[in-house]
Amino acid sequence: MVAIIKAQFNSHITDLLTASCEDHLTEQKMPYTLFECPGAVETVVYANKLISTGKYKSIIVIGAIIKGDTDHYEYVCQYVTNGISQLSALHTTPIVFGILTTQNEELAYERAAIDRMNKGKEFAETALFMMKAFN
Repeated sequence: MVAIIKAQFNSHITDLLTASCEDHLTEQKMPYTLFECPGAVETVVYANKLISTGKYKSIIVIGAIIKGDTDHYEYVCQYVTNGISQLSALHTTPIVFGILTTQNEELAYERAAIDRMNKGKEFAETALFMMKAFN
């Protein structure tokens, strides 16, 4: 089973990513559970908690960090990247880094739209690949 952790912040982007991810997992007949949290930062602690249950064979964290007028973007990107990296180093459960870090809304949408890059589908494909590799 796969866990998807979706950040609610920038939901107009994360909803698109999640829909693509869910569609692909459903097509592949892979069961999943969707969890939501406030923002990208919270995906780190949520992933850690879900890993500790031993219930999930892969975890996909989905978020969208879009640069604004302050340094907050830099701090959030760094925190999430470091947090997920540390979890990946400490645990064998694959964590798919589905956190977009873009300079503007247009770039985020380009990666989230189903008729464009469709990164959500790529996140699901990566989770399935890693699950197969670890079995």
